[in-house]
Amino acid sequence: MKNRNLIGFFLLLLLLGSCAKVTEEKRAKIAQDLYSEGMAAYASRDYGKAIERLKEALRYLENLTPSQIKDAKYAIADSYYMKKDYVNAVVYLEDFVASYPGLPETERAFYQLVDSYMKVAPDAYRDQSYTLKALDKAREFLSKYPSSPYADKVGDLIQQAVEKLAKHQYLIARFYEDYGYYYSAALRYRDLLINYPEQISDAEVSYRYIRSLLLVRKQADKRKEYYQGLIEDAYKSLAAARSEDEKRAIGKRINFLKSQVERWERIADESYKEGIKALQKYREVYGENNYYRELEKLSRR
Repeated sequence: MKNRNLIGFFLLLLLLGSCAKVTEEKRAKIAQDLYSEGMAAYASRDYGKAIERLKEALRYLENLTPSQIKDAKYAIADSYYMKKDYVNAVVYLEDFVASYPGLPETERAFYQLVDSYMKVAPDAYRDQSYTLKALDKAREFLSKYPSSPYADKVGDLIQQAVEKLAKHQYLIARFYEDYGYYYSAALRYRDLLINYPEQISDAEVSYRYIRSLLLVRKQADKRKEYYQGLIEDAYKSLAAARSEDEKRAIGKRINFLKSQVERWERIADESYKEGIKALQKYREVYGENNYYRELEKLSRR
């Protein structure tokens, strides 16, 4: 009886080993078939099928060679790029560039990554995080591949990115200006003049910069009026306060509000002086054009 049980146990082990062997062989065949189908689809430009088959093949990673894994990953990334699915292209190209930094394919993948970021980036009216990412990647590409055949294209992408960022900053500045936030508008216009001199109309942006500086006093008057109202309310609360702690807290609030009134008086004064100084330089550079005449009238109000 004992011998019969031992024989049965060994037969079970042999059966399990045989099943495991068959299963592993089957997995290897599935992996190779999927890889072959995927690469054939990729070669025939059936990118949707290539992505589907190669993604499935990579589920059997242990049954693919390192070279096959590399080729499959690039084919998937390139297929997304060729399908103009740039969001997924960014994901898979980033992975490929990071995983295979020294391969010949990486140079093209890196260019595609820069281009994909630019194509994912929205228009200048919206957030420019992807444009900034594209710009960083483009500069990194040129530092790594200065003699690349893609260098001119990447240079064009850098120019597009900078132009879009300049337009984005200009639109923000115009928004602030149009809604009476002249101090914020002036700061934005100043940044444009410093950081994007080749992407803007210097005469027009300089005009808007000076105009915003001269109009800061209008914004300051509104802010001072707002804080004065809060100060009056705080004094009423102080008169009704019962405890010393409450009076001290209200007193601190009053001092803070008064400091804000003084702050806006200082901002208005400094902005006006800066505007007058910039107006004199504007006249030296552009003469007494229509912009200058408008600004000169505004400075006298």
